[in-house]
Amino acid sequence: MAIVEWQACYSVANERLDQQHQRIVAMINQLGEAMDTGAEKAALMKILSDLAGYTKTHFADEERMLEQCSYPLLADHREKHAALNRQLAEYYRNFYISSRPQTKEVMSFLQHWLYDHILEQDKAYTLYVAKLASS
Repeated sequence: MAIVEWQACYSVANERLDQQHQRIVAMINQLGEAMDTGAEKAALMKILSDLAGYTKTHFADEERMLEQCSYPLLADHREKHAALNRQLAEYYRNFYISSRPQTKEVMSFLQHWLYDHILEQDKAYTLYVAKLASS
């Protein structure tokens, strides 16, 4: 069972970015399933590492698009991306050194971040880009 279900309301009206968001959702679900099944620590660490790597790729694509559109809130958006990368690195370090990683905390953070970031931060640039296209 998926922890996060992709919904049409998450769309940012950009096929490439939507596909990347869907991949991030799938990775969060994969991490959740691994946690639910009691996967070994190495498997959880790999999924978390893959998620951290993929978000960096996605963020670079998203920021490049926002640069091209001269998005006025790009600096703030970049900082939110950097904050997520720092938090994922922290969770990875904690997984590495802990015999009992805080898996529920990680999932709660990821779910909250996903909803907040896509539905608030990304939707703000979606409106900005749509306004540019219509003018």
